[in-house]
Amino acid sequence: MSPSNIVWHYTKHDVVEKIIANHELWAADIAGLNDATELRLGNKRVKQAFKAMRKDWDYFDNTAPEIDFTELKESLEGAGGDLYHGSAFVTCFSPESDDTEQWQKYAGANGFAVAIPRDVYLPVVGTELPIPSRGPYIEEFPFRWLDLAYDKIEQLKLATRAIWEIHQGEDEGAYIDARHDVGDNFGSIFRDRGSSGYVDAVASIKHQDFFREHEVRYAVTKPDNPAAIHPNPLGAFTHIRVTGADSDPFATDWDKHDPTYYQTAPSNLPMVEIRVGPGNDFAAEKARLRPLLDANGYSAVKLVKSRSPFR
Repeated sequence: MSPSNIVWHYTKHDVVEKIIANHELWAADIAGLNDATELRLGNKRVKQAFKAMRKDWDYFDNTAPEIDFTELKESLEGAGGDLYHGSAFVTCFSPESDDTEQWQKYAGANGFAVAIPRDVYLPVVGTELPIPSRGPYIEEFPFRWLDLAYDKIEQLKLATRAIWEIHQGEDEGAYIDARHDVGDNFGSIFRDRGSSGYVDAVASIKHQDFFREHEVRYAVTKPDNPAAIHPNPLGAFTHIRVTGADSDPFATDWDKHDPTYYQTAPSNLPMVEIRVGPGNDFAAEKARLRPLLDANGYSAVKLVKSRSPFR
């Protein structure tokens, strides 16, 4: 497998055993991330892009779509809340396999970095409700891999895309609603699709101070079953648990439009390697983790030593 297709999840020393034994990664409530100010930055970029779009709009161009900027502004203000209700949970990865800053910020010198292939499918551990509930918000793609943008120009491009996603969703939703009975609410499907695009764009914006991380995220729509959402042992925020697909944990050609959201029991994660943090005694950790890996179906997972100077 090409190293360019591998991403790394940096984690604390006492967590790696739980990942191996439980076959689970935690996806954190996006509102509780250490750098959650990026959400405000994303909304700021949308406001800047909207202001530029309205200023430069050619109202005499008959080929341009009709836009009511007052209505669009209201829709965008409402969509900002979807950052906390749509793509509500994320697991963070990096393409950097042995990055000193990642050890410093997230795992500690005695932590670990768990490697999996990018673009795999990681379902949520849980069960469907007996009667499915249509929440206030439904993603077009409930599981998505997202690359973060750190450059202001790229961020404004994403913000402009977010505006168009909302506009198109509202426009198509209104068109469908006008052709169906009031109670059918079919138009909400298209508005949800627009909100989904908005969330993906804005949640991919991160402050330039973090650019060396080249962060990649696995984003998961908020579960409709509250039992799949777990409190954190410390702190007020919550998490969900994602696991390997029991059909084929390494598959990357899964149906992204309509995947099975829940998996009732954990299954082996698509782990390929674990890097032992620079502050650990490598021989001791290898002796400790190798039997645990073998006993849990991870005999093919390599243990490698960090070369970082961080201690």
